[in-house]
Amino acid sequence: MKPFHRFFGALALLLMATGVSVFAAGPKVEGTPVPTPRKPDMSTMKYLIGTWTCSDLSSRRPGPFTTTQVFSMDPTGYWIVRNDTIHKASWIPRDFHSQTKFTYDAAAKRWIRITTGDTGGYAIATAPMPVGSKKTYTYVIQTKALDVASYAPEVYMKESAKKKTMTTSFTETHGRIVTVKETCTKS
Repeated sequence: MKPFHRFFGALALLLMATGVSVFAAGPKVEGTPVPTPRKPDMSTMKYLIGTWTCSDLSSRRPGPFTTTQVFSMDPTGYWIVRNDTIHKASWIPRDFHSQTKFTYDAAAKRWIRITTGDTGGYAIATAPMPVGSKKTYTYVIQTKALDVASYAPEVYMKESAKKKTMTTSFTETHGRIVTVKETCTKS
């Protein structure tokens, strides 16, 4: 037997005697299941489930336009889903559709809102727990609009189980502030 064979043979015996595997099967694999996060408490948002008809008014448009919002609970229980249709108006060439998903991040202690639209638009906003009937969402990221320099937070008010409002504004690149108000009633 050659000296290097004797050396590696002795090394293998030594490692086996000390409990070290010569032929490791790879990293140890944990057999416990991945923990499932607790479902968020959606009790402050349950009143939204159903269909809402909204009148939206922007200070840079000639009048209000109509939006239909349909809220439902995601089958997993982790999200409330809102499907929106912005209806055609004299300055709106066709119906536009978007979907918004809401959840609560218990570790970060904030509401999360993720929106995507049928023309490639997107937005992520967060809100702390409501103060009374008021919840304020602040944008984290969103589609860049060519003529908008910045967005103010959106302030939502639960007026009753069948009425809600939202107010916000944005600043155009040349400095004009545009106000937006939405009033919705549940059918």
